[in-house]
Amino acid sequence: MSDPSVEEQGLNLRFAWSMSLYVAAVVLVLSCGILVRTIGGSTAISDPRSDADTVIYDRHGVELGRFHSELNMVPVTLENMAPILIDAVLTALDPDYLKLDKVEIWPLVSPIFKGNSEDELPSITQLYLRLEDGVPSSRTEAVQEASKAIYLERSYPREALLEQYLSQVPLGRDAFGVEAAAMSWYGLSAKDLGIGQAAHLASQMGRDTRPRSPDTSGDLILTRLYEAGLITEREAINQRQVLLEGVVISARTDSPVNATVADVGLMPTLEKIYGRFVDQYGEEALVKGDVTIVSTLDLGLQRRIARIATTAAATSEIQQLGIVVLDDRNQLRAAYATGELSPEEIELGPLQEIAWSPEVMGLGISNAADDISVLQLAELHSLIARNGVEYKTGVLLEISDRSGEQVARFGHHVSEKFDSQTISELAEQLDDLLTVDGNIGSSEGQARVRGKQGADVEHNVTWYGGASARFAVALWINYLTEEAMGSEGIGDSQLRSGRETVRVAGNIFGELHRGG
Repeated sequence: MSDPSVEEQGLNLRFAWSMSLYVAAVVLVLSCGILVRTIGGSTAISDPRSDADTVIYDRHGVELGRFHSELNMVPVTLENMAPILIDAVLTALDPDYLKLDKVEIWPLVSPIFKGNSEDELPSITQLYLRLEDGVPSSRTEAVQEASKAIYLERSYPREALLEQYLSQVPLGRDAFGVEAAAMSWYGLSAKDLGIGQAAHLASQMGRDTRPRSPDTSGDLILTRLYEAGLITEREAINQRQVLLEGVVISARTDSPVNATVADVGLMPTLEKIYGRFVDQYGEEALVKGDVTIVSTLDLGLQRRIARIATTAAATSEIQQLGIVVLDDRNQLRAAYATGELSPEEIELGPLQEIAWSPEVMGLGISNAADDISVLQLAELHSLIARNGVEYKTGVLLEISDRSGEQVARFGHHVSEKFDSQTISELAEQLDDLLTVDGNIGSSEGQARVRGKQGADVEHNVTWYGGASARFAVALWINYLTEEAMGSEGIGDSQLRSGRETVRVAGNIFGELHRGG
């Protein structure tokens, strides 16, 4: 006979184990619930905003242009997508995604036990999370992804999650979301895509977020669409031929800078401002159009300088020219150059060829071997006119956010101060600018302008640098070759070119001091 006490002890032991397992299961379920609420609760779908242009203004609030960085995203609803596009995406990524009404747990927890996500095909919810978080590479990251996915699928309809994914997924050509991609690849809206175009876009999805991704080529997607009865055999054959022939348009090569004011030579300067802004703040600051930029440029003055330049070019042998105008604190007021030239890129030669005195070289403002630009020539004469105070050249006045609140304000900044006696001696060696303009001269009531004209005979180039109390100007002119100008003597040609350069400089200063 069995001992009743032993049987009772065995029952008690089994009961204890059962209770322990039950408690452990309860604790595990509660822990999972806590994880989902704490980790997943920090995740929510947002309403992504379309990328927008950042507007740049002149100093008086007149729009000069718009910056549009390469990133491009345009959110779109499922209702505004071609139905065949949605079918192609589901066929390629997760055919049963919209058919299920509950969370599939195993694909989420499997990577936790395995320690990687390489063998499991992610759901579209996971692909959406991976747009920001990337592919989990550890058990901890897999737990976080699972918690977020469970929370999202319990909190939002799967249609909403699919919509979010399709509005933000990268699809090449710096396009994010199917609407931007449809425009970038085909010049169409997402609602107007054809079968082959939809298959091609769907084939681009998930490549960076699906380890060991199966074949999702456009050709295979067409086959699966046919097998699912979503397209006919003839459509599959015809669209396969479309894929082979190429359904994409040429890649965009547009500049990220769009000058809204044409024919006044602003583009090179706007491109330089764009580059400086990106270097300091990054492209992301421009993507959503959340900032507005106020430059130091004066559009009214820029127009007048452009008119002087084009008139001079039309009435003489001028082939190319560049002009820079700085104010008394080295803020760039106007910059004009023919063609695609930038005043910062037009080089005059080493400073020793530009200097009118050995003392200029002694200032140490440039390496002897370096060519100085038209902008640096203006800065040199500004230094002389400001009695040795060197200001850092500015192109921006302020940056504001979407609400109009000022984010940054740029004032004048002193870079260095030079010996005032030396500067005074250098200034005395400059020539007074003599013009027929009654505003410019050395008489009382006139604005005195002192500067120097120079030339590079070998390259048919002349230049002028000078400054008044309010402005510094540098002018560079490239003339036609001697052969193109005919039998005129070289000496006479150089003399006339020099006079023309000084005359144009006089016109510029006259315009700057119009009205006092």
